Amino acid sequence: MGLIVAVAAGCTGMPDLPKEVHSDAPRLAFTSLQGDERLIYVVNADGEGLRKVAGGGRSRAVWPSWSPEGDQVAYLTDRDGNWEIYSVDDTGRHSRRLTRTPERENAPAWSPVPGSWIAYIIQRENEDQIYMMNPGGSQNTRVTNSPGHKVAPSWSPDGKEIAFESNAGGNWGIFKVRLDHSEIQPLTQPGTENETPVWSPDGKKIAFESDREGNWEIYAMEADGSDLKRLTHTPGADTNPSWSPDGRWLAFDTVEQGKGEIHLVQSDGTGFVNITHDPSDDIGPQWSPDGTQIAFSSDRSGTYQIYLMNPDGESLRQLTHLKGDNKWPYWAPKAVQ
Repeated sequence: MGLIVAVAAGCTGMPDLPKEVHSDAPRLAFTSLQGDERLIYVVNADGEGLRKVAGGGRSRAVWPSWSPEGDQVAYLTDRDGNWEIYSVDDTGRHSRRLTRTPERENAPAWSPVPGSWIAYIIQRENEDQIYMMNPGGSQNTRVTNSPGHKVAPSWSPDGKEIAFESNAGGNWGIFKVRLDHSEIQPLTQPGTENETPVWSPDGKKIAFESDREGNWEIYAMEADGSDLKRLTHTPGADTNPSWSPDGRWLAFDTVEQGKGEIHLVQSDGTGFVNITHDPSDDIGPQWSPDGTQIAFSSDRSGTYQIYLMNPDGESLRQLTHLKGDNKWPYWAPKAVQ
C-alpha cells in the first residue's frame, strides 16, 4: 500500500506514537449503505463479532451514537414511517423507540457522562431546535430556542455544554449552549462557513473546519471562542477533525480532486504528516479511546470498507468485507466487561 510516513519540512518525526495493534481494543459501530438499505453494524476491533444491530427490510438506520458505558447505541431510523430516535444494545437485541413526534428527529448524540442524556434535533420547516432526553426516552427537554437550522450537536467532556452548527446568521457558524441556563453563545464570526465542532478531551478547546480564508482548513479555538488558530495549510479541503485521547494530535481528511488522504497535525499546528499515501479515497478518521489506532473509511478495495491503522500509518488492516459502502466508524468508549 506504500504507507511510508512523509513528514513535512521542518518536522523531526512523530514522537511517542505507539505501533502495536492491541487485540483487546473496543468495538466500533458504522453505517453500511447496501443499495437502498441503510444498516448499522458493530464489529470488534480484531475483525471478529460482526453483527447488524439496526436497519434492514423496509427500514433504514443511520447516525449511531454510543452510550458512555459502551453497551448501547442510539440511532436514527424510519422503521415506523417517520425518522425517530431508537436505542439498541450492542448485540442488536432489545431495540427501543425513544421519540414519538410528528416532526423528523435527527443527529442523536449521547452524553459522555454515564447515566446522563441523549441530545437530538427536531427538524421543522424554518428552524430546528436541540432537545435532550434521558436514555429511556422520557424527560424530554428543549435546549435551544433560537432561529435557523442546526446540525451536529457535540457534548463537552463534562456533559455540561453542547456545541453545534447553526445558520442563524446566514452562514453556518459554531455555537454552544450551557445546559444550566440555556444561553446560546456564538463562537465564530458571521460571514464565513464553520462546521463540525469537536471538543478536545480536556474540554478546553474546540476544533472545527472553516473556509474563512478561501479554502476548507482545520482550526482550533478556546471553548469560549477566543485564541482562534489555523492548524492546516493544504490545497485540498480539510474536514472531519478527530482529537487524539491525549489532546496532542488531530486526525483529519484532506480531499483533493475527489480523493481523500488521512493526515495528522499537532494541536499547535506543527507536525503535519500524511499517514495514508494511497490513491484511494480515505476519509473520516476516528481515534481509538486508547490512542493506539485510527479507524477510517476507504474505497481501496473497490467499495468503501472500514480500516484500522496505527497513528504512524503502519499495520494497516481491512476490518470489514461487506457489500456496498461502509462508512463513518465510531469507537465504543470502552469494552463491556
